[in-house]
Amino acid sequence: MSDRARSLLLGVACALALLALVVAGRSWGEHAVAGDPSAGRVTHVADGDTFRVALPGGDETVRVIGVDTPEIAHDDRPAGCFGPEAAAWARGRLEGRTVRIERGVEPVDRFGRTLAQVTVADGPLAGQDLAGSLAAAGLARTLPIEPNTRDAAALARVVAGARRARLGLWGACGFAAAFPGGD
Repeated sequence: MSDRARSLLLGVACALALLALVVAGRSWGEHAVAGDPSAGRVTHVADGDTFRVALPGGDETVRVIGVDTPEIAHDDRPAGCFGPEAAAWARGRLEGRTVRIERGVEPVDRFGRTLAQVTVADGPLAGQDLAGSLAAAGLARTLPIEPNTRDAAALARVVAGARRARLGLWGACGFAAAFPGGD
């Protein structure tokens, strides 16, 4: 198989994996937002996988299930390679947008953040699963943590495709620089 055919096949496989995440039941339109207690407006993006959302029941900090983006600079720790880029990407696509959160089987992490699968209702990611979009753009690694592993296999395929295509962090710096001390 030629390199061109392999690249085309890889692109199709990534697109199909992302489509499978959306078709799996989290595709929805703006009409589903009105009166939906799990839908709210993003008020602040902390980094590529964590944001604040104003929900009908109050504001919550949400950590996206299934993926991990490189860290931004915190306290005395420097940013991981591509951390600021992942945060900027998320900020540009999420702040002020409406999202629907589906809480995980384990709904809160040790930091008190809501663990959720996130579907974006409007803007450039309308109807898309946020974890799958981050993975497809080459901005995240998989982070399957039991019991919140429903989409782990599909996300792993999307990340593998982005990695082979050298998208985002995979072309800029690779795993070790993006996730220092990571496994």
